[in-house]
Amino acid sequence: MNIVIPKPVNEVLLILYDNNYDGYLVGGTVRNLVLDIKPKKYTIATNANLDDLLKKFKIYKPYIIGDEKKTLIIPNSKFPMEIIKYGTKENNIESYLLTKDFTMNALAYSDEDGLLDYASGLVDIKSSIIRLNGNEDENFIKDPLKILRAIRLAGEYKMKIDSQTAEYMFENKELLRQVPAERIRDEFSKIMVLDRISFYLKKFFDIFLVFLPELTLMENFEQNSPFHVYDVWEHTLMCLKTCENDLELRLGILFHDIAKPLTYEEDSDGVGWFPNHAQKGAAMVRDIMNRLKYSKKQIQVVTKLVEYHNKDFPLKEVELKRFVSNFTGEELEKLFKLKYANVMAKNPDYMSDNERLSKDFERVRSLIRRDEVIKKSSLKIDGKDLINLGISQVKVGTTLEKIYRVVLDGKVKNDKELLINYVIKNYLPSNLDE
Repeated sequence: MNIVIPKPVNEVLLILYDNNYDGYLVGGTVRNLVLDIKPKKYTIATNANLDDLLKKFKIYKPYIIGDEKKTLIIPNSKFPMEIIKYGTKENNIESYLLTKDFTMNALAYSDEDGLLDYASGLVDIKSSIIRLNGNEDENFIKDPLKILRAIRLAGEYKMKIDSQTAEYMFENKELLRQVPAERIRDEFSKIMVLDRISFYLKKFFDIFLVFLPELTLMENFEQNSPFHVYDVWEHTLMCLKTCENDLELRLGILFHDIAKPLTYEEDSDGVGWFPNHAQKGAAMVRDIMNRLKYSKKQIQVVTKLVEYHNKDFPLKEVELKRFVSNFTGEELEKLFKLKYANVMAKNPDYMSDNERLSKDFERVRSLIRRDEVIKKSSLKIDGKDLINLGISQVKVGTTLEKIYRVVLDGKVKNDKELLINYVIKNYLPSNLDE
């Protein structure tokens, strides 16, 4: 097999060899090179102590990372490199490769020894199979996150998971409870932007329930509505099939109807309704995303998408300005895409709703183009100004909100002098100057 090592990487390997150390490209680096995909980083395994290598590579300004300090970083913008020690009792490449998670990653390469493959990883790569490295589930027991990694790798590389490996994944799924929330979040986020996300969510539903138990009630929950032909879970999966690979958008779609089973009501004709499911869903999503340690910004965007996903855009321009003021331009784009996906996954008789959506979006874009939507942060008057005018500190927040509304409604221009006069006239005691 003709594997070409980039010159900067080869120079690092030569330094190892000149100092009588091992040096092999390993894991995902070799996997990608075999697949003719440029590696995101070049991982080199060695028998050397990393502290000793700091001196050998000082010209590169290397540094060691990780809680256990097992990784030496060689900075390079085009070819990011990391050097790791074998970390096995035998301290050799063969024992190191036995520790790898899947056969596709249990590969090593050097120009001298060629491709080292003790687990038939090359055969599995060519057969598009993800298989545990070894016939036991010890890998999942040692690091349960590899259960999610198998799903992610299957999606990224368009491979199938070996049936025995999948069986071990389901058998050991409860071990995911031991994994820190941040690691779950990172792997789950990568899964959520896979091309066939609906397929993976459905196939491995029971695995995802371990850290997203709120999804349980959605499965097989009939909506009994003329607007829908799918149950809540199938509707959600259909929505995901029609949207792009954007994390916040896809999380918004995944969770947009999460509260429907908890808000279900039937009218006298047996038709299902879900009062306030969007508002309740937003609260649930906030709890879920906080639990998984998502950033404040991500939580804000996704909860907003869920809360507003079923709200119509106001017809009156004044009210539309108020509506739009709740969002950034990027958030509005995501909201329209969610709404579009939602319609596409409903009863086909209601597809015409997307025509109305398109017209609404044009109205919103027109407002934004005309720069007629003012953000509260853009007000020409602030809390300090109000206090200086005599507004008590406890009333500053509510007063700013009232001012913001009159500016949005076009009753007063966003001009500091005009706003000060408006405050004096409307919010100060008449005897203030006495």
